[in-house]
Amino acid sequence: MNSTRTSRWWHRIAIGLLTAAWAAGCGTSEDSATPAWSGPAPIPSVTITIEHQNYTGTPPITPGAVLTVVNLDSVKHSITSKRPGLFDHEIGPGQTITFTAPDEVGSHPFYCRYHANMEGALSVRRRIPGFRAPSR
Repeated sequence: MNSTRTSRWWHRIAIGLLTAAWAAGCGTSEDSATPAWSGPAPIPSVTITIEHQNYTGTPPITPGAVLTVVNLDSVKHSITSKRPGLFDHEIGPGQTITFTAPDEVGSHPFYCRYHANMEGALSVRRRIPGFRAPSR
């Protein structure tokens, strides 16, 4: 009977140690951090094309990314932030402009001052150190 109690005692200690080891392994570190978002990794430059009074969709970009806007329409457009003062650029017919994206992480909706139906958004995200997008 004494050996049975000793066996149960060691069994409980072993389970406790295994549980503690498992819990310690479940912590996070900067190397194993998962992104707070899903989808493609942000990129440092992108081209937005305006055609048929529409902006092409933009992938996630890094803070301060280089944005090139190409106007393929025969009328003037703008790319104007809905947050006053963030960015506001005119693009004449057949013209191309380049500007720097905001440094502030987040979604930055924009529109065309001349065409109420034209809207888009910049998704500014930070790169996650050590994160590699899954290959497809």
